[in-house]
Amino acid sequence: MKARKFENVEINQTVTFEENGIIETGVVCNVEHNKFIVRALRCWDRYGVMVYYDKNFSFFKTGTKTHSHYNYGNAIAITGNI
Repeated sequence: MKARKFENVEINQTVTFEENGIIETGVVCNVEHNKFIVRALRCWDRYGVMVYYDKNFSFFKTGTKTHSHYNYGNAIAITGNI
């Protein structure tokens, strides 16, 4: 069994994770028995208008992503509280 690095993760804590080679930060919005979900703010340019939206990232409490086909990286650390 892998060490559960995020065993004590709680809602409203900030967590850093990797996405597309960049270190990102998000807020924990849901905690379950063996996994947690991080919500992060994203934006993109749609014909000159910036569009903002929330994106959820799901991780096991070991810090690994919950599915091998997801294209984001693993969780790195708990960095604080809101």
